[in-house]
Amino acid sequence: MATNYSQSPFNKERKDKFVLVIPTPKVLSSDVSKTIRKNDFVNPDAVQFSIYGSVIPEVSIPNVEMRYSGQNLNVTSHNRPTYQPITVNFTIDNRFNNYWFIYKWLDKLQDDKRGYFDTSQNYDNGSVVEDDYMANFTIYGLDEYNKKIVQFDFTKGFPIQLGGINYSYRDATEIESTFSLAYSQFLVTLLDP
Repeated sequence: MATNYSQSPFNKERKDKFVLVIPTPKVLSSDVSKTIRKNDFVNPDAVQFSIYGSVIPEVSIPNVEMRYSGQNLNVTSHNRPTYQPITVNFTIDNRFNNYWFIYKWLDKLQDDKRGYFDTSQNYDNGSVVEDDYMANFTIYGLDEYNKKIVQFDFTKGFPIQLGGINYSYRDATEIESTFSLAYSQFLVTLLDP
């Protein structure tokens, strides 16, 4: 059996080798600015998170019992249950831009001052559709040379929770928080490094 390996087959993948990419959703696109730092604007570079934890979801297709000839047999349901939201752990940058990105996205989904969905943007058809507040996001698994080797795609995602911030005079470490993303589909693709 002649297998051509570019590395040892005994090498194992590490937990700290991944990158999260979230494009700016349409609902935030009019709030995007690279130079202005105001409450009305979101920096598109704020989607660059210093991530130290994320969860790739469990994939399951449950079985169902089928009666046959006096017995019960297990057969596939041919059905995937709804995926559970993923929670991402991240380090807040020194300008709070990455925290602000998720906060403003949540604020567009339910305005914190008015208490309803923010419809202040003018859309072509006069209404907001699902794709306007959703974004497809990707987690890339990296090899030991930081080359992308696997791609985990999450379709029609949006934030559902932004974690709190714990300040302390006794702790001088970096500020960490979390956010949770809901999504519709989960797809995996192997990449050639």
